[in-house]
Amino acid sequence: MHIVRAPVGGAFEPLALPHELTPGGRPARTSLSRSPMDARTALLGLALAGCLACKASSEPPPSYPLPPPPQPVPVAVEEDAPPTQEISIAVDGDTYADTDPGALSDFRAALDPHGRWLEDDSYGTVWVPSPDEVGQDFTPYVTAGHWVYDDDYAWVSDYDWGWAPFHYGRWAWTGLRGWVWIPGRVYAGAWVSWRIGDDDEPYVGWAPMPPTWIWRGGIAVGIGWAPWAPYVFCPRADIFAPTLAPRVVRAAPGEAIAVRTRPYVQGGGARTPASPIAQVPLRGPPPASLHVDASRVVRPPAAQAGLLRAQQFARPSTARPLGARPAVPHVVRAKPIVMPSVAPRRAVRVPGRVPVRLPPR
Repeated sequence: MHIVRAPVGGAFEPLALPHELTPGGRPARTSLSRSPMDARTALLGLALAGCLACKASSEPPPSYPLPPPPQPVPVAVEEDAPPTQEISIAVDGDTYADTDPGALSDFRAALDPHGRWLEDDSYGTVWVPSPDEVGQDFTPYVTAGHWVYDDDYAWVSDYDWGWAPFHYGRWAWTGLRGWVWIPGRVYAGAWVSWRIGDDDEPYVGWAPMPPTWIWRGGIAVGIGWAPWAPYVFCPRADIFAPTLAPRVVRAAPGEAIAVRTRPYVQGGGARTPASPIAQVPLRGPPPASLHVDASRVVRPPAAQAGLLRAQQFARPSTARPLGARPAVPHVVRAKPIVMPSVAPRRAVRVPGRVPVRLPPR
């Protein structure tokens, strides 16, 4: 006979029937041979528990599994070079560097009521949206929003705070907390990477662009490993749908699509001149290249409040009247790494998930 065990307080304890508990609530020593009635009752309870365990094991897995261990990036360090370089970042006119420490404070007024700030072991200082507000299946650039296109794609969020974390910073998936946001200070219509297929491929895919640095003690620090992020895919004709979540494909079906696609890289993705640990945004495939009829392309509204506020925060001259800090000289810490063309990163493959390779830098 298999002994059924149930989780209690994070550990596993032998399953006890209600009449086998002591007054203090702990399982008592019992014997199935005390009486025929007790034996039948106990066996019935064990059988029922076994059925429940089998049912639970047959339920579908969550939207995303635990991420695999971070993959190390080959480090190219000269013999006399220190393992970590400190690099000074200067102010360059009316712009912010992505690693400007103002990123840690400029968005707090918008985000504090809708989530919490944490120190994550892997990703440093992060903001986590409240599950009560976004739901347990929250996915950046899928949940509660839609795509628009002008000269490139932009994400229009349905959340009143969405102007900040979908146009600044990076999202990363963690098994413990779900999606977490790493603050950044450069504006983009959306910080995502894209995948496309041949002309006859009916799907297009995207994923949050993984971070290349994290915050430790208020300083941006380059990371020496490739974060994992799952792609989602949707039919090309539905890319501008007002609600995307019911249309996206992920898990095993998404992996089947991924092998037919390749990264779309045209402009962006390179290291910024100002900071060796930051990247410029990646452009998405034009709708015409996806054979999306021009009548189905959604243009950004002339006065969309979220996009307007996000764009106003992009420059110190327009952000400071809204309460943002001025751009400041600062220091970042970085490790020199081999470019993917010299030492390509291994794809991370998880059963039922789409392996992700970062775009070239």
